[in-house]
Amino acid sequence: MKRLTLMLPVLALLVAAAPAAARVHKPGEAFRDFRSGPVMVVVPAGRATLGSTEAETLREGRTPAYAAWERPQCEVAFPAFAVGKFHVTRAEFAAFAKATGRPMTGCVIARDGKWSDGPVAGYSYADVGQPQRDDEPALCVNWADANAYAAWLSQKSGAHYRLLTEAEWEYAARGGTTTARWWGDDTASICGRVNGGDTDYAAAMPADKSANLACSDGFAFTSPAGHFAPNPFGLYDMLGNAWQWVADCFAPVPGSAAPEGECKARSIRGGSWHNSVATLRPATRFSLPPEMRSSSLGFRVMRELP
Repeated sequence: MKRLTLMLPVLALLVAAAPAAARVHKPGEAFRDFRSGPVMVVVPAGRATLGSTEAETLREGRTPAYAAWERPQCEVAFPAFAVGKFHVTRAEFAAFAKATGRPMTGCVIARDGKWSDGPVAGYSYADVGQPQRDDEPALCVNWADANAYAAWLSQKSGAHYRLLTEAEWEYAARGGTTTARWWGDDTASICGRVNGGDTDYAAAMPADKSANLACSDGFAFTSPAGHFAPNPFGLYDMLGNAWQWVADCFAPVPGSAAPEGECKARSIRGGSWHNSVATLRPATRFSLPPEMRSSSLGFRVMRELP
């Protein structure tokens, strides 16, 4: 017994020293590979039907062009993988920016009650034109910036971090459910669950008439990580707060081959703090030029498991 007692601290040190990539994590477990890295949650293996039905898009009021991007539906199987519990936060991204010295400036911002016509010099994740806490999403990040952050995480941890694919993102966002949103098909309680284009946003941005949530979520801009309830997989803000870059080159038909040659548009998912109710669904697909930096655009990462 005495020998076992003496060995316990040694065993604890060996576990702590084990490479992050080699550690085994169970479904639902939350972990960090290193102190300044994002909190990750293990999403269980499973199957999901991705995309939406015609009935859903009609009910949500999607235009025919946008609705077509969500069909046909397809069933996809997934292994277990880890996903950022939250968007990559301003503090987490700042650690990367400080360590790498990566130049990142110029951002489309909301100010004086309207959106800027294009990128405004001098604005970046460190100053997005609105007050932000360190635990709110990192914004003004383009697709290459997001990938550079994932590569930095991989280098620091020895594990493989990257952006999610569109299919992985939607599987994670659905949280094992089959309804339009993880809590069901209704939108009556949306302001208590999602940071979107509500009455607070409409009051702060009167020039934007697209906000249509007839309720208050308490935020005109981004909200802190963990403010709203998580989905059944334990992931926060998969809908709303900030759009999320994913890995794919945008293809109008889900699951089809990406356009050949240079990719002119990358997929974004989830909607943001200024989007309408129809946008705030797992099936909604949209795209932006990969060089775009916007104060409504962030990301989260995934980590492959052994």
